[in-house]
Amino acid sequence: MRGNQPLTDLLDAPNGKRVSQLLFGEAFTVEKTDGANSFGRMACGYQGWLRSAALAESRAASHHVSAMATFIYAQPDMKSELRLRLPFGSQVKVLGTEGDFSRLPEGYAFTAHLSDQPATDFVSIAERFLGVPYLWGGRSSLGVDCSGLAQMALQAAGLEAPRDSGPQAKSIGKAVPDGTPLKRGDFIFWRGHVGLMQTADTLLHATAFSMSVMLEPLAATVARVEAQGYGGITAMRRI
Repeated sequence: MRGNQPLTDLLDAPNGKRVSQLLFGEAFTVEKTDGANSFGRMACGYQGWLRSAALAESRAASHHVSAMATFIYAQPDMKSELRLRLPFGSQVKVLGTEGDFSRLPEGYAFTAHLSDQPATDFVSIAERFLGVPYLWGGRSSLGVDCSGLAQMALQAAGLEAPRDSGPQAKSIGKAVPDGTPLKRGDFIFWRGHVGLMQTADTLLHATAFSMSVMLEPLAATVARVEAQGYGGITAMRRI
């Protein structure tokens, strides 16, 4: 996905509801086109519809945006015209450098905001999203949902994961046996929800409860979810 859009919604039907998002530069395989809309799949296998105008020919990326967001300028100068604002995780191709800036096909980005290496700690990536608004189907530093946060944190560390919490609960790492003490980086699942442990007893998650990415004691989350009638923890997974 490229063009002049930093991200685009993936929909459940042509002109339907948002179910996920693609970031600038991410791959999308088109399977069919219906008027101004195209149906296909993301690299993780997730399927949906998007506006065909958001697509461009495939291009290999060399770097990703490692800052929470970065600007693309017309010139290697922070005072020059702004062309794009790209969120964390966007995929770009660096053609060269000029001073503190990297030259891209779309313009110039501050080199320190880009990386060609995976992160070393996916929990630290998730921590950077604290306070980001909750957005159903969101998958960026502009707005994110629970499974989008889990997927993005893992992808930033070079680890692939499904898009939704249900498949994530069966495929991320290995099951944590009952009675095993939790630790930083463990993933906790409920029916339709996922969070990850910042510490042995503190959960980090994107939640509609606060409409944001937040921290809270795991015990408080468990009690609230059960009180709301959604049941208890369904799975615990460890990378």
